[in-house]
Amino acid sequence: MKKKVLGLLPARGGSRGIPGKNVRPLNGRPLIGWAGEALSASSSVRRAICSTDDDEIARAAAASGLEVPWIRPAEISQDTSLVVDVILHALDALAREGDSGYDYVALVQATSPTVTAGDIDAAVAMAIAKQADTVVTGFHAGQRHPATMFSLSADDEVTWLLDAEQRMSRRQDLPDYFIRTGLVYVISTETLIQRRSIYGERIFCLVVSEERALTIDEERDFQMAEFLLRR
Repeated sequence: MKKKVLGLLPARGGSRGIPGKNVRPLNGRPLIGWAGEALSASSSVRRAICSTDDDEIARAAAASGLEVPWIRPAEISQDTSLVVDVILHALDALAREGDSGYDYVALVQATSPTVTAGDIDAAVAMAIAKQADTVVTGFHAGQRHPATMFSLSADDEVTWLLDAEQRMSRRQDLPDYFIRTGLVYVISTETLIQRRSIYGERIFCLVVSEERALTIDEERDFQMAEFLLRR
């Protein structure tokens, strides 16, 4: 039986780091338009929806092909609001309209302009094939291996992340490690409802290239995105 998948892009107004970030132009279109067009082009999702509290974001999301069936309530649109609460609100709102029974939610973020419809479809296919609770995207850590990492105390004393045996191993003998990126998450609705989390017990990863593992958080991220997207 074909699984029913909701595509959801949450986008809150009032960004502190970069004011108006979600609608700021990036290579000729609002930032949200890149991820919005990818989600609306996905063949795996039944509906592609933007959940936002902001009218300008809503207009930009609609222009990218997303549905904006409601304006998100203020109580789940704060700096401290959790994304799982936004997802559960969307599922509840759709159920009240008679659209229920979703098996998975494909979560895409406005701040991930390099995501593609192919990424979303591949993550959904992996979730279904693996019977996953959660599928994330990630890229190979390369030189940034945990064996080289440590934390510092208040007086600059080192505490290594890994044990001494792994720290002394040759790099080629160390296991591969990957870094999570936020291109797309696919989460079972059972995990969302029962655990109130986007992470279940069975988590799988769709590996992507590092250059596409870009999240817009700072001004320099916009500059990098402009370069990558021009390519």
